[in-house]
Formats: sequence, structure tokens, C-alpha cells
Amino acid sequence: MAFGRRRRQEADEAEFIDDEPGPQERADAVDDPKGPYDVEDAPRDDVHRLDVGALRVPALEGVQIQFQVEEASGRPMSVVVADGQSAMELAVFAAPKSLGLWNDVRDEIIEQLEANGGSPRTVDGYYGRELELSLPTPVPGQMVPGRMIGVDGPRWFVRAVMTGPGALDPTQAPLLEETLRRLVVVRGDDAMPVREPLPLKLPKEVADHVEGLRGEDGTGAEASSGRPEMPAPGARIAELR
Repeated sequence: MAFGRRRRQEADEAEFIDDEPGPQERADAVDDPKGPYDVEDAPRDDVHRLDVGALRVPALEGVQIQFQVEEASGRPMSVVVADGQSAMELAVFAAPKSLGLWNDVRDEIIEQLEANGGSPRTVDGYYGRELELSLPTPVPGQMVPGRMIGVDGPRWFVRAVMTGPGALDPTQAPLLEETLRRLVVVRGDDAMPVREPLPLKLPKEVADHVEGLRGEDGTGAEASSGRPEMPAPGARIAELR
């Protein structure tokens, strides 16, 4: 499902972002002491984070980290973190320097889901307004509970889609919440259109595995550093472009 409606950001989306935020703007954009952090504000802690390009994903004990890849190119589109029977898909996008995306994106998602017979609910969460919704699975006609979280940062926007029991009850998958709060975003200095996905990359060992699979059957594959059978349902319901 593509989300292409334009509201108050129509002018912004036609432009490229090439202004570097000042220190005060950066501090104002990240107004919570916990993450996701901009790389400029990331804590100096002992957490091991996996370098996947625009994201530094904490490799917490007890979780599996997977990658949703584009079939034709093998390029990673999002990161999937699994905690038991629950999963969280993480994607990151370019955003305006002075205006967040989440309010508009959330309204667009609600409008499209309702037009297709869905009944999303807006709820208050740790990061402000979130969406509770039902998401399709690879099994026809089967749905799972989901929760979508949006976090606006300095020139970036993180979208997190949680599925499974942990989507509606964080105590069922506490490592997903912890992963999001320890996440680091590396926006980079390149000018990019608003809503353009920030580039991700596969760790070398995973990239070699995917290349091997593509060489065997000529198609793409879901790359995984954990359990490849875990789906990434968020990738099936939301595109920002």
C-alpha cells in the first residue's frame, strides 16, 4: 500500500534537504532522554549496535535481527527484530529540518485503511500518538494485531511496526521496546527528498548469505541473522512514497 497524499508538506516534499541543523535545533528535535537517538546525541554506553547503514540496531541478547530485502536488487528495505512470537519492523526516512512527518503519515494511513474496511485506533503511547491496527500475514485471511509508532528526529523519521502479542502488551515482548529506545539513526549529510528511505546495508556475513541464495535460484530472499521464518508484516502495509 502506497501512501502518497500530500497535505501541508506538499512544498517541502518537492524540495531537497541540504541544510545542516544547528546544535539548538538538534537538541529540540530529540526531546526525550531515551532513543531513538540521532547519532550526534547517542549515548556512550556499552551496548553493541549492528551497523546497517542509516541505523545502528542494538544487538540485545534474546532477539533475532532480520532484514526485509528487495527481491530484484537484494537491497535491504527495513530491519526486523524478533522477540519470541512478536516482531518489530524498523524503517527510516528523510524528513524536513523543521517539520515532522508522523502527524501527516498517521492521518494518511488511517484514511487508507478505513477506505479498505479497516478499523485502526489512535492511542496514546510512550512516543505520543500511535496506531493500533490489524495486519495481514502470509496465510490468506489470517490477521495479527499490530501497533505502528512514528518518531520524528532531526531530518529523519523512524517508523516502527510491531506485530504479535507484544504489539498490544509490551510486557509480552520487552526487548522490542528496549531495541527502539536504544536505536541510533545516522542521517548523513547528503541532500535527499523528503520521505525518501535512508540507505540501509546488510552486514557482510548476511550479504554473502543473500548473494548465495540469489545465485542458487535467481530470486531475492529474506536475509536473517536469526529465524528466517519470522515474517515482516509491516513491510506489506506501509510505504511512505
